[in-house]
Amino acid sequence: MSKPDTPNSIEKLLTREKITLSFAERENVRYSAGVVETSPCMQACPAGVNVKSYVSLIAAGKFHEALKVVRERNPLPGICGRICTHPCESYCNRNDIDSPVAICWLKRFVADYELEHPMPKPEKTAGKRKEKVAIIGSGPAGLTAAHDLALRGYGVTIFEELPEAGGMLIAGIPAYRMPRDILKIEIDYIKNIGVEIKTSTRIEGKNAIENLMKKYKAVFIAVGTHKGKKLNIPGEDEYKGFLDAITFLKEVNLEKPKKPGNKVIVIGGGNSAIDAARTALRLDCEEVHIIYRRSRKEMPANEAEIEESEREGVKIHYLATPVKILGEKGKVTGMECVKMKLGKPDESGRRRPIPIEGSEFVVEADVIIPAISQEPDLSFLSEDHGLNITKWNTFATDETTLTTNVPGVFAGGDAVTGPNTVIDAIAQGHTAAQSIDRYLNGEPLTKKDDYPAPLETEIKVDITSHPKTKRAKMPMQKIPDRKNSFEEVEFGFNEVTAVKEAQRCLRCGPCDECFICVSECDKGLAMLISTDEKGESLFRLPAEFPSQDMYNGTCEGILKSDTGKEITFQLNPLAPIVQENLCRGCGDCVALCEYSACELKPKGDEVFVSYIDPDVCRGCGTCVAFCSSSAILPGYFTSDWLSYKFRNIDPDKRNIVVFTCNWNGSVVNDSKQLGIKANSTNILFIKTMCTGRIEMSHIFRALDEGAEGVLIAGCHPDECHYEFGAKKFTETFDKVKNLAHLLGIDSNRIGYEQIPEGDPAKFIKVVNEFVTKER
Repeated sequence: MSKPDTPNSIEKLLTREKITLSFAERENVRYSAGVVETSPCMQACPAGVNVKSYVSLIAAGKFHEALKVVRERNPLPGICGRICTHPCESYCNRNDIDSPVAICWLKRFVADYELEHPMPKPEKTAGKRKEKVAIIGSGPAGLTAAHDLALRGYGVTIFEELPEAGGMLIAGIPAYRMPRDILKIEIDYIKNIGVEIKTSTRIEGKNAIENLMKKYKAVFIAVGTHKGKKLNIPGEDEYKGFLDAITFLKEVNLEKPKKPGNKVIVIGGGNSAIDAARTALRLDCEEVHIIYRRSRKEMPANEAEIEESEREGVKIHYLATPVKILGEKGKVTGMECVKMKLGKPDESGRRRPIPIEGSEFVVEADVIIPAISQEPDLSFLSEDHGLNITKWNTFATDETTLTTNVPGVFAGGDAVTGPNTVIDAIAQGHTAAQSIDRYLNGEPLTKKDDYPAPLETEIKVDITSHPKTKRAKMPMQKIPDRKNSFEEVEFGFNEVTAVKEAQRCLRCGPCDECFICVSECDKGLAMLISTDEKGESLFRLPAEFPSQDMYNGTCEGILKSDTGKEITFQLNPLAPIVQENLCRGCGDCVALCEYSACELKPKGDEVFVSYIDPDVCRGCGTCVAFCSSSAILPGYFTSDWLSYKFRNIDPDKRNIVVFTCNWNGSVVNDSKQLGIKANSTNILFIKTMCTGRIEMSHIFRALDEGAEGVLIAGCHPDECHYEFGAKKFTETFDKVKNLAHLLGIDSNRIGYEQIPEGDPAKFIKVVNEFVTKER
């Protein structure tokens, strides 16, 4: 990896362009915002990695934070950053301007960055539950499922037939693309959370699966596709010098590499074919040819891999297919091929190759390596194994849950889909882990995805206004240095290159709802874009506002950059809004507000109504909670917003609603961080600007919606960001307890705790105690 640049150069890159703000006239105000789907890069990722989020963090120089985001959905970032087919880049909107953001290489960058700037080792989580799960195969699907299940507390053992863990990652991918030290580091990360991997251990024999089920509560079969398919042409079984690509690569990667011959032909157009051809060159073969039956456009291998193979000297024959293996004295001497033309598209969507009569030609060779496809090697199963197998020799499973016809046995990865990509196998691993978790908890297996993609409102960006920028180039080993070497060809980005490339991202799609803008805004002036039934989005505005029109309600704003780009959006202010027709002019809000943001203004005939000065108001919303005539509406935390949040209450589970303030306690916002043993409990976190904003109606509504308990976790009054919001909520809570008593509601169902600032351990302890309390 290249040496990182100095911090000063990074700081220079992190300087953002100046943004100014203006607002439309009141008569042009609109009251809704269009819903924007998840960013196309995230939609295209089979594993659902939040691409925009981690690219944005890299652009801000937050490399460790970016790696954490990647690992939420991809436990193999260093591996995928090198060999992923990156469908995300194909869908990147930057393609319409110049070239896609180098998403895959950025993922690799943050994984490599950790090698020089280590993060704390992950906590061991496996074994916290008594149930154990067995996984057959340590490829990407098996490793991902093991990772997810271990995080859920299950004891996980992976059984691997090969002498080293990694499955096809180590057996089928050459070291010049997938360095063995990187593979070991990624696998060790999974072992550190408690996953046990038994190598050189083949599961086989009569009742092999049944015997595993006696010790383990569930079994996941992820054996990959380690058996190469034949060409089924004359001469295939007659001559020495014919071996499939999987066997060839496995021998090179796991045994002592040896030159297969002088002249080599590889048949196929996928990444395995390219890997076999480039590997043969590194073993000092004189000539290496690839025969592919379609054109370059249809070739499924990575474009970059094709280009590098040609630069290294591989000769690719497009629109050609083998028809006969030639040989003498029991040895291969060449292959007869025929030229092809492309007809109409077949079921794959690619144009079907058709032989051209009389176009036969011969390519000399002493070694022929077919890389046309693979299938699972099911020889480990006995004849009476009882599992349903498809005509393609793969496991038949439910497409949604990966369940087989045998209860407790699941299958996934290439062993189900056939030969596929690493990122697709990772996605299968996630699905298997979710299904196994639900199976062991006695829950329906058809439940919605545990990691749904967000749908929220967002600023719509006109991509046509963006200037063209050059995509970063990957620094590589020089061609002469690659001869007879399996050293990694690509060196990776340095810090400056990574930040600069990440800043090419258009930030398409919705806000990631991280709430960082709220905590970082010195004056608490973060504003929220309009909420509809599908969600909301946050956007931080500058501290100085050129117009006060926005404070009269939802309005349209325009962002204008120093490059002349304008972005129109809509927002709701955090400052509350007074409904004058309901205001009684009692002055309670004036007496309550310690910022003097509230005042009474005369309306004539000795009638006074409340007015909230938006320049003084800090958006805590305490006045909303204490307004006896409900004349003050919140700028955020509205009933519609709560309705959206309450949709996450699961009728099939025991539900606990936890209200937290954004300034304290919200460091934990996911039940997975709590380590709660009761997996049948659904914990719904709802953040507010301040606990002073929480009304009695919010608490009782949560109970009405199906919550067994409601916990309010806020600040101590002495640490309240709004200085008095926490103190006022204690008054609200006293009223809640009294009303609950009158309504016959068990007092154990409602709790309130003040959490010291910066004490997540206390927060976790409080929530755990409330969740596990008997009611």
